[in-house]
Amino acid sequence: MNATILILGGGSLARAISYSLALLLDQPHRVIVCARSREQLNEIVYVSRANAASVQSPVKFDSVEFAAESGDAGGLLSSLQPDVIVNCASYYFPWDGIHRPSSWTYLLRNAGLGFTLPLQAPFAIKFAQAVAAHSRPVLFINGCYPDAVNPLLRALDLPVFCGIGNIAVVAASLRSALALTPQQRLQVMAHHLHLRAPKPGVEEAQAWVDGKRCENVSGLLESQRTSSGLEVNKAIGSTAAVLLRDIVDGRAVETHVPGPFGFPGGYPVRVAGARMELNLPSDLSENEAIAWNERIALADGVKVFSSGNVEFGEETRRALRQYLPQISGGFHASEIDKVTQSMLELRDRLTNEKAQPLEACNT
Repeated sequence: MNATILILGGGSLARAISYSLALLLDQPHRVIVCARSREQLNEIVYVSRANAASVQSPVKFDSVEFAAESGDAGGLLSSLQPDVIVNCASYYFPWDGIHRPSSWTYLLRNAGLGFTLPLQAPFAIKFAQAVAAHSRPVLFINGCYPDAVNPLLRALDLPVFCGIGNIAVVAASLRSALALTPQQRLQVMAHHLHLRAPKPGVEEAQAWVDGKRCENVSGLLESQRTSSGLEVNKAIGSTAAVLLRDIVDGRAVETHVPGPFGFPGGYPVRVAGARMELNLPSDLSENEAIAWNERIALADGVKVFSSGNVEFGEETRRALRQYLPQISGGFHASEIDKVTQSMLELRDRLTNEKAQPLEACNT
């Protein structure tokens, strides 16, 4: 049965996913990309269609102009009737530090990614709510900081199948560095934090090959961690496209995803079409795996409790005490709209300021 995949967003991740799907899908599925900019959409659809034509793939690519902030998410779902939604839209722009450095981008660089949770979550929440109210089942996959946003969705009792990237690209990097054959089984435990080398005192990602713990994970991930974020994003797009292909083609596979079922961090899983289950090593229980990821979450800047309470890590709290002291002690998931608005106002104020010296972020 042919499926419709809806990709939300027009940035580098949405592009990487669409371009990879064009080369991977060999059935007449439909991929629809939704974004605000018609210029971006035209580029994405052109490259995707050209990629598909180059391998004679029957997949179809279309686009719809849609403003994530003001658009009717429920109406969009009713109109397009997608089977799978992949959210790549957020208020967080990771490449601003390269293209538009400012006090804001300097703050983000020093506060930890957990600082951005209120910017990463709004559109995931909006579309998860639309999925919950939709007339037919839809798989919702969140690509915006799923290690932390997906637990927020779970706390709000909103549907989320899993995330993309992060642990998936860590696992791909390890499989490549170890030169594993397709028959060899790789199981990885990793958080978004492990895209880069963890700071002293923070646990490294874990890996098992055919059930045996793997040594020197840090060394094996060196190539990934010395590559630019823009380049790693291309690999993330590829891993996401493979997951989407496996889902819509109904394949049974062992893979890795962040935020499955709204859990924190990333895990090895078994996926069979629209069904998924954890695929943990024999020496690691589900509770132990979740607790491990919760410890790493604070080191990445934010932890979301099942109660909906959000706690920030120390570096993130330090930055918030200076700029947004009213939320430095955390907040409840139900307050996310108010917190997001405060952060957007701060972003607008700091974007036009020249970057401050490091000491300003450590007071």
